[in-house]
Amino acid sequence: MRIITDTGTDILEAEAKKLGIELVAIHSSFTDASFSENTETEFQRFYEKLRQSDMLPVSSQPSPANFLELFEDAREKQEEVVVITISSKLSGTYNGAVLAKDMAEYDNIYVVDSLQASLSERLLVEYAVKLRDAGMGAKELVRTLERDRERVMLTGVPSTLLYLKMGGRISPVVAAVGGVIGIKPVLWLKGGVIESRSKARGMRMAKSGMQSFLKDYEVDPAMPVMFAHSDNAEMGQQFMEETEQQFGLTGCSLHEIGMAIGTHIGPDALMMAFMRK
Repeated sequence: MRIITDTGTDILEAEAKKLGIELVAIHSSFTDASFSENTETEFQRFYEKLRQSDMLPVSSQPSPANFLELFEDAREKQEEVVVITISSKLSGTYNGAVLAKDMAEYDNIYVVDSLQASLSERLLVEYAVKLRDAGMGAKELVRTLERDRERVMLTGVPSTLLYLKMGGRISPVVAAVGGVIGIKPVLWLKGGVIESRSKARGMRMAKSGMQSFLKDYEVDPAMPVMFAHSDNAEMGQQFMEETEQQFGLTGCSLHEIGMAIGTHIGPDALMMAFMRK
């Protein structure tokens, strides 16, 4: 079985090889630079450019041709294919994969809308790899993913409202007032869409707002709690360790937020993802 996903997972290319999966690129383009590779070096270059730019980059989804090339290869080798895409409510990647499936005219291709993004999409992909490696077939794997994607929780906090303002997600007035008094939105992914769950005064209270998800939803002990940062590993490590100690967590991991979501929440942001019972 081949598992294919997009770079919206923020899974590094080296990690993808170890997991035995394939990545299809979502591109992020400034007027004078384009980024598409999921490597630590590329992430660092992207955030350096983002910090210096007064305009957000433009994201472009993979073309159906990107998927079709992989699908035709799988058809020749008679392999089952499971594709897991970033939420269809955030990107057209899912629709592109479905179109490529129709063009391939091969029945053993299954396209799953994760309804997730970034860290939570990674969690679902790694879950799929675990099920595949345990011997689960494609049809059962897809049924399991489409059932359990509803249990995946993602929350995050930007360090500044600047990038939400630049992306038109909040007004300049709200961004200016919020910046003065240190308001930070505690975001979450609900039904495949990014929404604000609460507002906090300062990063300490914002982190508490993220941790409240662990109080409100019981964590599935069979699944890891994942943490992520955007270009600030020290802050990410500190938040993970604080949360591990407070909630008695084990087996946690820390990752970096890539271009697809990093464009909107900016550098120095935090994320946390887990699967609830």
